[in-house]
Amino acid sequence: MDAVAPALPSIDSQQLLADLQAAVSPLPVVKPVLKRIQEEAHAYFRATLDASTLVPLRARLIDQILQCLWQNSRLPATDLALVAVGGYGRGELHPHSDIDVLLLARNEAAINANSEALQGFITLLWDLKLDVGHSVRTLDECVSEAEKDLTIITNMMESRSLAGDTELHQLLKQATAADKIWPAQAFFNAKWQEVQARHRKHNDSEYNLEPNVKNSPGALRDIQTITWVTMRHFGQGSLLALQDKGFLTPFEFERLERSRHFLWQVRYALHMLAGREEDRLLFDLQREIAELLGFADDKKLLGVERFMSRFYRNQLATTELSDLLLLHFNEDFMKCDKVNEIETLNEYFVLCNGYLQLIDKDLFKREPGWLLQVFLLMAKTPQAKGIHSDTIRALRDHRNLINDEYRANAGHNQIFMQLMRNRSRVVRELSRMMRYGILGRYIPEFGHIIGMMEHDLFHIYTVDEHSFRMMRFLRHLRFGDVRERFPIASRLIHKVQKKEILYLAALLHDTGKSIEGDHTANGGDIAAAFCRQHNLRPTDSHMVAWLCASHLTMSQASQRLDLNNPDDIHQFALEMGDQNHLDLLYLISVADIVSTNPKLWTSWRAEQMRDLYRNTQAALRRGLGNPINKEDWIEEIQQEAISKLTAKGLSEERILQIWGEPGDDYFLREGIDNIVWQTLEIHAHGSSNKPLVSIRPTSDRQFEGATQIFIFMKDQLNLFAATTATLDQLNLNIQDARIMTSEQEHNAVDTYIVLDENNEPIEDPQRIEKIRATLIEALSHPEDYSTIIQRRTPRALKQFQVETQVSMSNDPVMQRTVLEVIAADRPGLLARMGAIFAEFGAQMQGAKILTEGERVSDIFFILDANGQPFSDAEQCHKLKDAIIHGLEEQVEAQSAV
Repeated sequence: MDAVAPALPSIDSQQLLADLQAAVSPLPVVKPVLKRIQEEAHAYFRATLDASTLVPLRARLIDQILQCLWQNSRLPATDLALVAVGGYGRGELHPHSDIDVLLLARNEAAINANSEALQGFITLLWDLKLDVGHSVRTLDECVSEAEKDLTIITNMMESRSLAGDTELHQLLKQATAADKIWPAQAFFNAKWQEVQARHRKHNDSEYNLEPNVKNSPGALRDIQTITWVTMRHFGQGSLLALQDKGFLTPFEFERLERSRHFLWQVRYALHMLAGREEDRLLFDLQREIAELLGFADDKKLLGVERFMSRFYRNQLATTELSDLLLLHFNEDFMKCDKVNEIETLNEYFVLCNGYLQLIDKDLFKREPGWLLQVFLLMAKTPQAKGIHSDTIRALRDHRNLINDEYRANAGHNQIFMQLMRNRSRVVRELSRMMRYGILGRYIPEFGHIIGMMEHDLFHIYTVDEHSFRMMRFLRHLRFGDVRERFPIASRLIHKVQKKEILYLAALLHDTGKSIEGDHTANGGDIAAAFCRQHNLRPTDSHMVAWLCASHLTMSQASQRLDLNNPDDIHQFALEMGDQNHLDLLYLISVADIVSTNPKLWTSWRAEQMRDLYRNTQAALRRGLGNPINKEDWIEEIQQEAISKLTAKGLSEERILQIWGEPGDDYFLREGIDNIVWQTLEIHAHGSSNKPLVSIRPTSDRQFEGATQIFIFMKDQLNLFAATTATLDQLNLNIQDARIMTSEQEHNAVDTYIVLDENNEPIEDPQRIEKIRATLIEALSHPEDYSTIIQRRTPRALKQFQVETQVSMSNDPVMQRTVLEVIAADRPGLLARMGAIFAEFGAQMQGAKILTEGERVSDIFFILDANGQPFSDAEQCHKLKDAIIHGLEEQVEAQSAV
């Protein structure tokens, strides 16, 4: 038997008024009432999830309380009125929404005569901890302010009289009616501008990591905008009234009602769980809301991912509908007194005032290929502003015709490829296709990723939005304004003959995420089938499928390989096979990184990608059958470095004395420029016992590079831990570490690549000097370092529980142990790793540091205390356990800072 839902909260107004009149102070009477109705409302919501009942009910309950308080305050029945405005005036109140009221006076004399009582009434509301927003105005002031301010006239339109002189409210409504101020056309134009500005403020995208339930595109404010503009014209703005007037079709009415019901559910839950007015879906609350609303984990997705996908799909549908209705209103009501400008395009379509309008309403049913061709027509018609609301409705009503038979039709496939090959407006029309429900039906695999999100800080867009951004980026590379920031990509895009190969790869590369298993392999299979169906040449089909299957390869290689090591580069060149594959994968890789999260494309990432591309290009030119010999390469580097150093006045004997026996790795990893720079710095440092710390950029290119910090001193047990702790405390993000110790002299020869807190190189000379001085002081006594970094952990990072994972393997070529760590990102993690390495006598040779949203994925190259790769199984097990426990303790300690 189903459980009985808790009773809805209610108030006996007569009893409340009697209790107020009998009490010395209203506070002990009203506070328990407010607490009770909130507790009862929350209990009802948890049991039923019925926000559609609670939101208007709370407004009515607050009405009763304010009316009793007004009556008990003995304010006059004439010349003053208490008026509900805004959302409260609309009769909607979420748990912590502002209770907006207008204290309306007939004139200044009425305010002056009752100023003390009015102030007392407002103070009472504040003392009751009600979220009150108030204004005190005369009738004339209200009209004057409403004439100037769009927000004020909107609030006036939704006002309701609560208490006092009801005639005043009627006079206010008359004075602010559309025939007096803000006629419907002006009001619509202003609201349309407001919508555009609000959407731009919220990134002009339906998709954000923490979307706003009230103000994001496709959220509550868009639904309210429809009711506002129609209210100004029709005099009524409720959705039911709009359906009765024929403005909304039954489908549109039902869709908007469902959207509002869902958004009210989410907003009510947000307010209840946050305990305040909070309209952003914060990471702190997303999981809890998902669980409350019944979104459970399954094999494919977390409950929170299913919930957020539902939220994003709801936004998309609501945005589509609100756009359509605002177009419909503008075309058919606001311009009804104007002569339409008609331009005939063909026998089926005209441009009506710039919007593509269907002449033959049976066209899509009779010739369903036009469901695709209409977007090709839009792409080929530069003067078109958009699609007419009648055409959008027709597309929506006939999109069910797109089935397996439709998708297999060669003519339809040809139309789609014509769009992909069009010179301009391709992404705009694909995006429009998605918004109107065509693209997801034509490519079902893409339809499955619409609204899909991954609950992390790495992917900041849903999968479909990411794919569109990737295509936009690739098309934007054709223009000169990005050439400085993306010089290689901007050059390569002009070499690509069939750019549709890139666009198809961008569109399809993540479609495999809706299927269990490796999404890159899945995406490659989907792309291969799609290309065969669309009759691409075998070589083109192979390339699209390969790009989809390999789209992470280059990005991962740039982070993990030694980019100056000829063995690593040769292996990567073998994966590429030829220059064309390298060029196209570079373009796809850059586009993928930038459109996943713009913050990922740091200047250091740019330099790594450029070095990997250039070095691989050189390997391909040399020939895959002629790999460079490592010993010959080291000899060549040494001789060129000696040549440059002797030209600067150093003798070869002094150079070799400075170098000592650093090992082959030093010459492979540092490169000639760094070797020359470091050798000169050590020479200038002389016999000083202080640590040598030198700082310079890694690149002289404006949009590439990072800051490299060179440290030279006698090796000590805690040196890595002390260095990383100090850099962390200085708010520097370590990107790479090359840690080497000369074999005979036991000198530490360490290079750290860092960016500032904004992921930019450090250029301020004063800050560089502070970094240098702080490091010298810290490294003079490395045993005194602290692993607890007093730096606040960002709010969003604290919401993710990342399981610490450690893996170890031995590299037989480089003769070292490769230790990979995945853990939650927190300040001080590298310092804690250094302490653990010191405890086990592990010698650091280098580190690759990769932060992906809320987690780090770091690789350390280490040797045991005897300078050999780790081989004792028990010791390896103990080291892994120590790292897991140590990092989990670090996360817990740092999260409390």
